[in-house]
Amino acid sequence: ARHSCAVPPFPRDMLCTLSAAISLLSTTPRVFDSVFAPSAIRTLVAAGCDRSHSFTTVLDREVSRSGRTVLERALTAVLDELGDESRYVEYWWRGGHRRMDSHRDVDEALCRSRSHAGTAVGVQRCPQNGHVLYLELAEELRGPTCVWEEAPPDEAWLSEAAAAEADARAGPPRELTALHVVPARPGRLLRFRGDQLHAVPAPAGEWLGEAEETATRRAADTADAPPPGLTEAEFLRWMSRQQEAKAET
Repeated sequence: ARHSCAVPPFPRDMLCTLSAAISLLSTTPRVFDSVFAPSAIRTLVAAGCDRSHSFTTVLDREVSRSGRTVLERALTAVLDELGDESRYVEYWWRGGHRRMDSHRDVDEALCRSRSHAGTAVGVQRCPQNGHVLYLELAEELRGPTCVWEEAPPDEAWLSEAAAAEADARAGPPRELTALHVVPARPGRLLRFRGDQLHAVPAPAGEWLGEAEETATRRAADTADAPPPGLTEAEFLRWMSRQQEAKAET
């Protein structure tokens, strides 16, 4: 209850400057580091643990522009910096690292209640953008989020989606064209287009096979930096190549 009263905007000196030039058409995820000051992160962690937002909460920004709680103040401050004017914000809290299989974020109530004509396939509608804000991590945890790019939908699906008033960006998985692997870091914000497939492997190396898991976990989960001789970008490319090779076998 102590976080449910009206609150002032989130202090700007506790939020870094973010680029506002983000296209809704882009399928390349964006990553921003050191989004919040350490003191702000501690405040958000305490509030999140106190309220335990494992359930879904929706904020209507036309009703409460700056948010109703300290967590919502932080989220709206980030969206304002990004120039994102979306009216509704759906959010939840995760207090531990656990596996999330590949999926799209959709309106689950709509998907359960409406189907494409003559099928049992639920109508999918996705948000404009998805976000992961990493706050506090165990010292040895890397915990990556993986985001895929897909081939564009074909004409048949576009017609079917239009007839069902579904999101043309959603639907069954299409040909995968790229994989982005984003390790978790305190204060890091991941932003991706809301229809994109994404997942969280746990442990981080589970997709690379049992023979490689120990070495991969050491590199991906327990190191403060990639293995000697590799930059983080090179390490992420190596993980992507390993996943592609495994998919081909």
